[in-house]
Amino acid sequence: MDPTKPTKGTNQQPIRPNHPSYPPFHRIPGLSNFRDIGGWPITLSSPSSTPSHVRKGLIYRGSDTTRITPDGEACLRELGIKRDYDLRSRQQIEKTGGYKDIDGIERVWTPVFGEEGYTEEKARERYKMYAGDGTDGIVKAFLEILHAGAPMFYTVLTSLLSQSCLSSDGTPPAVFIHCTTGNNRTGIFISLLLLLLRVPESYIVHEYTLSDAGLAPTRHINVERLLAKGAFNGLDDVERKRKCERMVGARSESMRDLIKIVVERWGVYGDGYFRDVVGLTEKEVEGLRALLTVEGEGMTKVNGVVL
Repeated sequence: MDPTKPTKGTNQQPIRPNHPSYPPFHRIPGLSNFRDIGGWPITLSSPSSTPSHVRKGLIYRGSDTTRITPDGEACLRELGIKRDYDLRSRQQIEKTGGYKDIDGIERVWTPVFGEEGYTEEKARERYKMYAGDGTDGIVKAFLEILHAGAPMFYTVLTSLLSQSCLSSDGTPPAVFIHCTTGNNRTGIFISLLLLLLRVPESYIVHEYTLSDAGLAPTRHINVERLLAKGAFNGLDDVERKRKCERMVGARSESMRDLIKIVVERWGVYGDGYFRDVVGLTEKEVEGLRALLTVEGEGMTKVNGVVL
């Protein structure tokens, strides 16, 4: 018996999984898929180098704040978050009833796709790429995200650098980055940032796939939202639902294939992407590495599982 489905002939509701509470996740009432991007080990430059990891408590990722509760807002403030970077397009925000202002946290609208890049027609095209059975379509969509969202990435990263210069200890206030589910747009940029910081590929892939657990409690909501929007109309109900579920998943092979292409195009740590596409200088790239790298052993297991 599948516990996630109701029992035939009864009114019993399916059992939904709880939001993960193990690191790097944080339970934020009203937010799903919320976690710290820090803690992952960084590749040693030599066998004698001091172990280091990505700085914790500085960049958080997750879903949109549409359903966040007052307690959830308080949790964000307790984490020291001062800025909320919203990657959604205007059309998405309007369809969910607008955005939510949170006391003490500045909202910065940095859409990945502009007006022309997020039409209903283009959205349907991306749905097909996200939900395809192979990786060609979704990787193509990921690359589109990387190019379209380069100005957003520039804004976020240069702001971190400028804020660090204004801080007494050189550490800027924490930021929260999100799209709708915190899966694809947010996930792609976080993965590229971890690559730039020289986090090994296996950890980057695992970090990306954590969205499966992060979205599990609300997956049914996202699937119902996609179905209501008419996603994959023309297919039978079972196939429509299957494709929608794939859209809100995070498959390891998709990230592995993206990293392969990024390395081929822009170098082993993706430096070329940040210089040539995002527009950062070499000094800014090295400044980000210095800001986001701290000494100490990184995470080698998540939820008790050795990676």
